[in-house]
Amino acid sequence: MLRPGLFFSVSRKIIPGTILLFCATLAAAQHHGGAGHGAAGAIPGGISRPDGVDEADPLKDFHHALAVQATSQQIAEFQELVKSTSAAKDKLHAFTEAVGRAGRVGTTALDQTLEDARTRSKKFQDGFSESQKSGLKDLAKRLEKADSDLEQELKRLDQIVQSESSAPEVASRAASLDQALTDFTSEQLALGREMGIVLATGQDLAFNLPKVRNRVNFGSRTIAVDISGSLSQTQVEGDLRTFQLETTVDLSELQQGITEILNAQLPSRSCGARLAVKRATIMAAAPASSVVLQLHYERWSCNRTFGQSELAESDGAVEIKLIPAVDQSNGLSLTPEFKRIDATGMMADDLRSGDLGNTLRDKVASSVFVAVQAGSDFKATLPAALQNGVTLHSVRFQDPSGSGLKAFLQGQVRLSNEQVDLLASQLNQTLSAQHTAASAQRATSAPGASTQ
Repeated sequence: MLRPGLFFSVSRKIIPGTILLFCATLAAAQHHGGAGHGAAGAIPGGISRPDGVDEADPLKDFHHALAVQATSQQIAEFQELVKSTSAAKDKLHAFTEAVGRAGRVGTTALDQTLEDARTRSKKFQDGFSESQKSGLKDLAKRLEKADSDLEQELKRLDQIVQSESSAPEVASRAASLDQALTDFTSEQLALGREMGIVLATGQDLAFNLPKVRNRVNFGSRTIAVDISGSLSQTQVEGDLRTFQLETTVDLSELQQGITEILNAQLPSRSCGARLAVKRATIMAAAPASSVVLQLHYERWSCNRTFGQSELAESDGAVEIKLIPAVDQSNGLSLTPEFKRIDATGMMADDLRSGDLGNTLRDKVASSVFVAVQAGSDFKATLPAALQNGVTLHSVRFQDPSGSGLKAFLQGQVRLSNEQVDLLASQLNQTLSAQHTAASAQRATSAPGASTQ
């Protein structure tokens, strides 16, 4: 799939039919006595095509399918080019979101990703056999047109960014590029289907699951949590197949907004100890995570005679380790513990032995836990065929290649062959629905997006 990627395979429906159709063709030749002495002359008025398929051939659709059918090497190349196109789509969406936040964003990374996708597509077509070039020429022309449109839209976006136009103008041009990329993707898939490269089937040994976006509310602040996953077959017992499930929960938005989120949750007191977070940083300490807090502390005394008076004020820092685990009921847990406390006086006492320290630990743990839990809500994040029966085994935090904090959940699910067939169907339906929705959305904004 495209977002984040679909697994593809050669259709198995062609091969069994090959033998039957070949036998039928041979029998017909024998019945008509020596038709094999001249294929072109066997049928009056027959026209031989460059791909070897006679226009008047009653089995021309079958012969065309054989002529353009992808090789195993081409299937692997097609998978890679679709992944690269999907990566370009993600990069474009990230660019659009960044424009909305910052207004001024460079296009270098986007240019490179799109160029990689276009280069892979051209290289794939360059590898066609003569019969494939002939049989796929119409689809290839459509893809070349989509590629040319994509190139032009990218140039227009580069120009408007370099001219330092307003954010709405840049966003409008990015929407036009998004539409061109969607068209380019559609033509790629059409070409793949014609070559017998089909979407997910129940015979596949691995599946990429569609990306799902959940939103988590922290008072007035809302963050997005993107969840993606994959299935890999590990065992077969009769009609039952066991798959390893790996789910990735992207916590980068939580990472960016954790200071504001924590400050909004800490109690505001007029008397007693007060605590404010000057800066919070979440990092991976695999398999746990670690939250470092720069804090400002105040303690106030209140009485009827003298009113409020400040007893102490200081700054300090703490590091809280969050240890993830899976309990026996298949639920997640996150245990917080102070790894270090850099503070003195009343601040140190309140953090080490008072309610203030317990409250701080709990608020930090609950903020991260709610976001991670959004990824373990299988009813909301997985296709219907997978929602029941998943056994969660482990959870860990990582920051792969500095791309942002992520939680990785690993589990297992057992499915019958019928359930796997249903899963493949649901994955394909999801892809189709996403593409339809994206096209409808682009059409709605077409007047603004089509401005030259």
